[in-house]
Amino acid sequence: MQTYKEQIEQAIRFIESHLTERLDAERVAASVHLSYYHFHRIFAAMTGEKLGDYIRKRRLTEAAVVLLSSERSILDIALEFQFESQEAFSRSFKQVFGITPGSFRKRSRRPIFLEKDTLLGERLQHRLDSISLVPSITEIDDIHVVGVSGAVSPDHNTIPELWKELLQRRHEIRALTSELTSYGICPPQQDVRFRDITEHSTFGHMAGFAVERIADIPHGMWSYTISAGTYAVFKHQGTTQQLRSTYDYIWGTWLNNTPLRLDDRADFEVYGRDFYGPQHPQSTIWIHIPIQK
Repeated sequence: MQTYKEQIEQAIRFIESHLTERLDAERVAASVHLSYYHFHRIFAAMTGEKLGDYIRKRRLTEAAVVLLSSERSILDIALEFQFESQEAFSRSFKQVFGITPGSFRKRSRRPIFLEKDTLLGERLQHRLDSISLVPSITEIDDIHVVGVSGAVSPDHNTIPELWKELLQRRHEIRALTSELTSYGICPPQQDVRFRDITEHSTFGHMAGFAVERIADIPHGMWSYTISAGTYAVFKHQGTTQQLRSTYDYIWGTWLNNTPLRLDDRADFEVYGRDFYGPQHPQSTIWIHIPIQK
């Protein structure tokens, strides 16, 4: 008898092989010999998204690739991916990508957090076992941090180098808290919109330790105060290399389905006593996303 994980994986493989054919959630459920009602609930509970939404976003992602890699008409692409008309395709495309297919083609950029990659293999395993699909909501007070910062991008990830420098210079930081909690901070990016982030987008990142007070900042280091407020907190368990998969879920799935609204404060990661190192499969990182009350 198949496990739920095996049924989900089989269903996703079925979806991937039928993206350009007539396909609905009932047919996908039948492919794993379950009723639509039963499988729909299993899929949503274990992956954090509705089956129909997954199918639609996978089609739109593949359609976006064709838009950028060919000169085929938008109508032709819409019909290939089973949209009834160019208008229906454009409306659905804009809901996900924020712009029309024509404008998307002209800009010729792939926004990494809006695309829906295939949920198979390690990506599926990580989604099922290592992410809290529903965040806890918490209030925090101001947190003072001292550390090092730099510019990073998805295709030029220098964050490990920042942490290496921070750990080498930890002894220079005054007034460290007794817990020695460290933070990875992504301040608000005024010149980078979320929908526009690509593999080449550059943004600021800071790695630092919590301090009791800001005093005598070492040369070449910076201070930052994480603002008090309300945060949605996700648990990531695994290596730091797997963080990309967790953020793909947060920005690409959770954010699209939550009634909560983002606030203009830094999002950050907390590395505490349950973080055992960047390569440890049981390391826990607590990801804080700022939300409005």
